[in-house]
Amino acid sequence: MDGTPPPRREHGFTLIELLITVSLLLVVGVVILQTLDSVTRSQAYQADRTESLDSMRLVLNTMTKELRQATAVDDATSTASHISFTTYVHGVSRRVQYTASAGTLTRRLDTGASITVQTGLATDSIFSYQSAPPVTGAQWVKIVLQVKPRRDPETVLVLDSEVNLRNRVQT
Repeated sequence: MDGTPPPRREHGFTLIELLITVSLLLVVGVVILQTLDSVTRSQAYQADRTESLDSMRLVLNTMTKELRQATAVDDATSTASHISFTTYVHGVSRRVQYTASAGTLTRRLDTGASITVQTGLATDSIFSYQSAPPVTGAQWVKIVLQVKPRRDPETVLVLDSEVNLRNRVQT
C-alpha cells in the first residue's frame, strides 16, 4: 500500500439537505391542511343547504296541503306577506294564518299562539293570489319561499308551489 489512509466515509446529512427536506415537508403539510379545510367548509355548506331545503319542503308541503283543503282565503286581510284562510285540519274547519315578517314565517291556528315554521327568509313577500269566476276571491295561491342558508347568506334557495283551492265556496 502507498501509505495514504483510506478516504473517510462521512455518514449523515448536511445542513442544506436538512433545510431542503424540512421546507418540502412544510409545503406538503400546508397543501394538505388547505385541502382539508376546503373539504370541511364544503361539507358544512352542503349540510346547511340540505337542512334548509328539507325545512322549506316540509313547510311548503304543509301549506300546500292546508290550502288545497281551504274553503276560502280572507281577501280583506291576505297580502303578499300574510295569508288567512279557512281549511279543514283533521276533518275540522279551522282558521289558519301564515305571516312572513322580518325573515321569519309563522303559523297560527284559530286564536292560538303563532309558531315559527321557517327562518332565514330572503323576502317577506311570499304569497300571490289569482281569482277565477264564477266564485269571487282567490282560486289559486302561489307560494314562493326564498331562504338564505346560515353558512352562505349570499346564496338564496327557492321553492315554490301554486295551489288550487279545491273546496272553495262563495263567502
